[in-house]
Amino acid sequence: MSQDIHWKNYAGRFRTFPSLIEEDIREDAGMIICIPAIAEPDLIATVKSLVLCTQPKQPVELIILFNKNKMMTEEETRLHDVTFISLNQWIADQPDLPFRIYPLSIDVFPDEKGGVGWARKYAMDEAARRLSQSGIIVCLDADCTVDGNYLLEIENAFHHHPKLDAASIYFEHKIAETPGEITSPVIQYELHLRYLVHAQRWCGHPFAFYTVGSSMALRRSGYLAQGGMNTRSAGEDFYLLQKFIETGSFFEIKTTTVFPSSRISQRVPFGTGRAMQQIASGNNLHWPTTNFEIFKEIKPLFNSLDALWKSRNIPDAEVTYDDIGLICSLSDNVLSFLQTIHFKESLLEITRHTSGFPSFRKRFFRFFNAFQMIRYMHYMRDHFHPDVNVQSAAEALFENMDLSPCNTARESLHVLRRLDKQS
Repeated sequence: MSQDIHWKNYAGRFRTFPSLIEEDIREDAGMIICIPAIAEPDLIATVKSLVLCTQPKQPVELIILFNKNKMMTEEETRLHDVTFISLNQWIADQPDLPFRIYPLSIDVFPDEKGGVGWARKYAMDEAARRLSQSGIIVCLDADCTVDGNYLLEIENAFHHHPKLDAASIYFEHKIAETPGEITSPVIQYELHLRYLVHAQRWCGHPFAFYTVGSSMALRRSGYLAQGGMNTRSAGEDFYLLQKFIETGSFFEIKTTTVFPSSRISQRVPFGTGRAMQQIASGNNLHWPTTNFEIFKEIKPLFNSLDALWKSRNIPDAEVTYDDIGLICSLSDNVLSFLQTIHFKESLLEITRHTSGFPSFRKRFFRFFNAFQMIRYMHYMRDHFHPDVNVQSAAEALFENMDLSPCNTARESLHVLRRLDKQS
């Protein structure tokens, strides 16, 4: 299967590496889970949670890529090696594992600093070699556990969405068993993630979805067609999934749950572990997030796309920023940002290449995509609306969504979790 035309085309365009798996490809494998591992103390718990899952109809395989880099401490290197040995021994001691497990080890990446992007790419490419075009590549992290229906629900979801290629899987950080001193940080961090998605949806942006590397799955055909995983040291999940979100080939799986750890880590520049470290190590008791006023100010733009489309018919004059401000009822703050991204010129280009409003709207959000939205949020934060603590931001969101206010971040988080679980 590794010699099929799809893999050949992919390997001809993008950098790949020799396979690390000596066993023959199992022709009927339908799903391969990929886990990057570096100095992971709880990896076997993650593997056990997968082993205990209800198994899907098609066979499953598990690839665990142990990867080192030159940034690791001596203690991390020791833990890394011990975990690799322990996992191999644990596998050998299990007489009836429901699927094949491949612990793979790499000491050197092309980038000497390593990074989760390289690790995910190596493991996902390995999975792509072993799957048919309809096979599913699942990404999980080595500090997560999963619901018992995790594998079955992923298989069912892709079966019911045959034309879609990527999915975000519902997640909840572990809170109840978390040590008391970092309970508040993990609640605030997850609330921050959910607040940003819901605030962007409220203001009308169509690409507001969760893009968490430990909670995603892709069809092999889509993975290869989109050029595989990028090799960023952080944010690799966001950049990959945005490709599918923008093309409309993305959906959400809400019928199972991934439970990421809330442990402290400094290995990546952002994410759960770094968030825990930032809050727990200093006097900052509140996670800062985007001021809700920023979303209120951009909402009129997204609500006025029909009027912008019609503005192309203004006779004998090019639309000015003053015109855009009047048409969309935009604040001077937003107009100042639009000028920094040459919005007027881009708008003209978009209208020239579209023949109707549906295509105009689609092309507009290809321009004002998730990356542009982040740029806007940063600009507004730096110039007009500084970050606020996440509970205050959630209160403002709830007020504008006509939801009852919550007294604590924990309560606000549970409200957003319930909304996210709804189909």
